[in-house]
Amino acid sequence: MTSISAIIEKNNQTIAFFNANDYLNAIESSTLALTSLREASENNGEESNIDESHAEFSGINRLDECVLLSAVSEHRRAIHDTNNSDYFIYDHGISIPTSPTVDIQTLSAILIFNTALAYHLAAESQDTPTHTESLKKAQRLYRLVYYVDTSTRSTGMPFQFAVINNLGVVERKLGNAAVSNQCFDYLAYLLENTNFEDYQVYDQ
Repeated sequence: MTSISAIIEKNNQTIAFFNANDYLNAIESSTLALTSLREASENNGEESNIDESHAEFSGINRLDECVLLSAVSEHRRAIHDTNNSDYFIYDHGISIPTSPTVDIQTLSAILIFNTALAYHLAAESQDTPTHTESLKKAQRLYRLVYYVDTSTRSTGMPFQFAVINNLGVVERKLGNAAVSNQCFDYLAYLLENTNFEDYQVYDQ
């Protein structure tokens, strides 16, 4: 049986592939981590008892904490300009600290997001012969993680921003202008209604 620590290690290996711009291996690694989590959840209901009591930053849930820490600790800074368009891709994969661990819902959300990002960046870099199919896979995964996450918890702005922003870019690429506009309109709403002082994180 695959342990949660092994799944986290596989996820963090995905981040290393992102940093090397190796998106095909990132797809393979993130997909394997996601499959392993599903199998672990099906085979052992006790996995849901993973400790979720830790909160290093008051007012920030564990998922947003992982997003913020990943962003400030990542040294790669290769922003993708989506073929010189005006749209920005949030291209930071989300790493997971090995201790303290995360709850199963947070782990699921991170793995799904990173898999979506792997397909998205592979398509943008044309590092795959099936550009459109990779975008469609990213679209399905971004939609999945958004709906799963919002139905199970109330997240803060950081994770929602990353998911909705990237979904908006993908929808635009696939020709779904109306859906894309809805995503970016909601981003504008989030930016107008977020207290950014709640999300200050300093790289140690």
